Amino acid sequence: MFRNLAQRGPAYRWAVFITIFGGGLMLIVALTVLLVVGTLSGGDRSQPVALSPDVAVQEFAVLPDNDAYPAAVAVAPDGTVYTGSYVTGALWAVDAAGEVIEIPGTRDAIGAVAGLTVAPDGTVYIVDQWDADPRTSGGDVKRLLPGGTISVFASINDERGFVAPDDVTLDSAGNVYVSDRGRDEVWRFAPDGSGSVWWIPPTREGVEQYEPTGLAYDPAQDALLVTDGLNNLIYRVALTDGATEILYDHGEQPDPPGFDGLTLGPDGMVYVAALGQRGVARLEENGSLTYIAGLFRGVSDVDFSPPNRLIVANFDSYSLAVAVAQPSLPFSLDVIELDGG
Repeated sequence: MFRNLAQRGPAYRWAVFITIFGGGLMLIVALTVLLVVGTLSGGDRSQPVALSPDVAVQEFAVLPDNDAYPAAVAVAPDGTVYTGSYVTGALWAVDAAGEVIEIPGTRDAIGAVAGLTVAPDGTVYIVDQWDADPRTSGGDVKRLLPGGTISVFASINDERGFVAPDDVTLDSAGNVYVSDRGRDEVWRFAPDGSGSVWWIPPTREGVEQYEPTGLAYDPAQDALLVTDGLNNLIYRVALTDGATEILYDHGEQPDPPGFDGLTLGPDGMVYVAALGQRGVARLEENGSLTYIAGLFRGVSDVDFSPPNRLIVANFDSYSLAVAVAQPSLPFSLDVIELDGG
């Protein structure tokens, strides 16, 4: 073959070379793509593990849909756990045994569940981003009454509206707080749905972008805890005057946590979802972080469930941004037993 090729003209030899080289390059690219797809979609589902001797971790509830993508979790005063789909808007109630029941009408009324909280009377407040496509913006806050009625509770009526609403919490007076990581703001809405900007992150030297994400009310301090997932900060903001204190600053340390949702135990202990590290961490009194559990599948939110449990949402959202990636099915919520079970 090579002898016959040598007897041909230069143009023919170049054409053959390009064909062989191009075909080989295409084969390499194809094999690489197959390997990447296999890596992103194959293999066993990661199982969370305890990282502290005083906790135990296990699966709590399996969600029924292959597009569940639970971005948020909230525990009601009666112990019912609520979570929802970021893709379909379906909202589920989960009992203490892990039985999952879909709440009727939620798929039609809600677009993308991004945040959840439950009032003392059982009313569920839902941050609806409208669309799971990361290229879109918009949203509102919806309210699910104990009787099952779903309606829009609050929205931003300026020319921008909500851009990327993320989390929601309530204070003791019934005011509703919503973070918007696109507007870099936290809004406060009165019980009648009227609202305004309540807090913006304080300016930091050399920082151009901020990303307020998780919210939790601290009744002992009458303050709001706010995470910044981009700058890896945890703030405490007084409700009376907005005075802001930094509880944790990851700074230039390696392994940024990529904070998302957070919650408080009855003793005031702060637990936070570290999306960037696939873990749940405890904020110690000295200001350090202790990871108590890890290897979650995109841990985006965590809520305290009395008397001694944390419920964890496995968002597993990577495949929403990367088309060739597949989520680790089935979607589920996990539980961390804080006394070791």
